[in-house]
Amino acid sequence: MLLRYSLLIALFISCGGAAKAFSPQIGSKNSQLQHHHPTTRSINTNQIMMSAQTNNEITRDPIPNENIFFIEIGFGNDSHGQSATKAAVRACRNAIEFNSIPSIQRLIPDGGYDALKLDVLLAVPPKYRQGLDLDEVAKVFPYGHVRFEVQDGGMVAPSGIAIEKLGDDGDDMVVVCASVTVGH
Repeated sequence: MLLRYSLLIALFISCGGAAKAFSPQIGSKNSQLQHHHPTTRSINTNQIMMSAQTNNEITRDPIPNENIFFIEIGFGNDSHGQSATKAAVRACRNAIEFNSIPSIQRLIPDGGYDALKLDVLLAVPPKYRQGLDLDEVAKVFPYGHVRFEVQDGGMVAPSGIAIEKLGDDGDDMVVVCASVTVGH
C-alpha cells in the first residue's frame, strides 16, 4: 500500500510538479496556490446539469487544513482522440475508485455527504487545456461540492500511431494528473 502511494506521488510530481504547487496551501491564503492555478471553479454535484446549461460559476474557498480528511492522487490518459476531458475523468476516477467513507455521517457536522467538499487539482497539458469540460469531470464524484483548480502540467506522449476512426488528429497521448482533497 505504501509503495502504491509512493509511486503515485512520484508520478504526480513528474506530471508538472502539481504536488509541489499544491503544498503551499498549508501556508497563508496569500500563498502561491492561487498564483499557480489560473482556473478555479466550484460545482455542487447536484447542480451539474444547471451549471452545464447556464455556464454559471459557483465558487468557494479551499478546504481549511483542519477540515481535510485525506488527499488522493490519480492519473489518466486518452491514448486516441486527444481529449483532456477523457484523461481528466480517468485521473479523477483513478484517485477515488478504491475508497469508501462509511462513517462520513459521523465525521462531518451538519450534513454528512451533502456537506462533503472536494478540492480537485488537475494538471493538464497546455496544448489540450482548452478542450477540458469541468462539468463532465464533475460527474465522476457522486456527492459533495466540487471545486476545481486547473494548472499547466500533465504530459503529452506519443502513442506510436494515429487512428483516424478513433478521432486522432495525430499520435499524441494526453495524460492528466489529479489531486483530490476530501474534507468539509
